Amino acid sequence: MKNGNSTPSAIQSAILQTGLGQVEVAWTGTRLASVRLGRFGRVDIARPTLVDGNPPDPAGQRLIDALAGYFSGEPEPFHDLPDLSGHTAFQEMVWRATREIPYGVRRSYGDVANAVGRPKAARAVGAALGKNPYVIVVPCHRVVGASGALTGFAYGGEWKAALLALEGNG
Repeated sequence: MKNGNSTPSAIQSAILQTGLGQVEVAWTGTRLASVRLGRFGRVDIARPTLVDGNPPDPAGQRLIDALAGYFSGEPEPFHDLPDLSGHTAFQEMVWRATREIPYGVRRSYGDVANAVGRPKAARAVGAALGKNPYVIVVPCHRVVGASGALTGFAYGGEWKAALLALEGNG
């Protein structure tokens, strides 16, 4: 990756302690590299806090602030984020469709498959979401089984249930 000055950008990262567990965010320049969840474990804190990482640059601070806002109950803090491209065309379609799922709303894998024009591709949607490196930002936790079951979340059912509960849909 290159930033606006045409020099390579190093990946930077930070770890936030949230009330549900630790969250790591990584970025390079203005491009989001990943959002990963740590081990689930509820703790009593009022607002997520930075627990590890160097002082972030402005792009990183925006990401950290958006994640802190999300975990503090702000409904839609991820409007103005870096480009999420650089993956397969199908993954990008699925992730864009998933980003359109409103805060606090659940959709099925079949619903997302319909949204990308591939109504028989519910399993492929699940596979694309399983490779989602932008958890929370691409809210794959809002995608559930056809029966409403909380299936298929890489970080486990406790995280998925807690994120849905945080959004008022637990």
